[in-house]
Amino acid sequence: MQKHIYLAGGFFNPKQIALLDRVEAALKNNETVGYIHSPRDHQYKNASIDHDPDGIFGSYEWANETYNNDVTAMNLADLAVISWDNQNPDTGTAWEMGYMLASQKPVIMFCEDDVQTEGLNLMLVKGIKAYLTTTSELETYDFNLLPTKLYQGDII
Repeated sequence: MQKHIYLAGGFFNPKQIALLDRVEAALKNNETVGYIHSPRDHQYKNASIDHDPDGIFGSYEWANETYNNDVTAMNLADLAVISWDNQNPDTGTAWEMGYMLASQKPVIMFCEDDVQTEGLNLMLVKGIKAYLTTTSELETYDFNLLPTKLYQGDII
């Protein structure tokens, strides 16, 4: 059975965009993954800070419709994969993680940063089913069985 994944992660700087690209590519190579919903690909009217022909980006209408679309996608997903930039954490990603946990859906975190120097917030650590650090782990992780892989870094 293939799982429906909600892929949460910031896409507000080059590092976050490259990280999301790697995570999404790895998930597409995983045989237990079916559909991947990435919010960056589903902005209302495809508006973004770099592409806004209708002048709608940042408006209440854009925010409301983008939010509703993301909540619907989270409700339909089987679980979340969190693409986490620990150097520049995205509050929206943290919110999405909390929403999925409150919805009783498993959360898998992917982070390539050296967390030994900065640590990871205890609220994030306690909520995850597995903590993955390489794209090869994402490509082979069994999203049907969801094996636990504990976070091993500092907790702050």
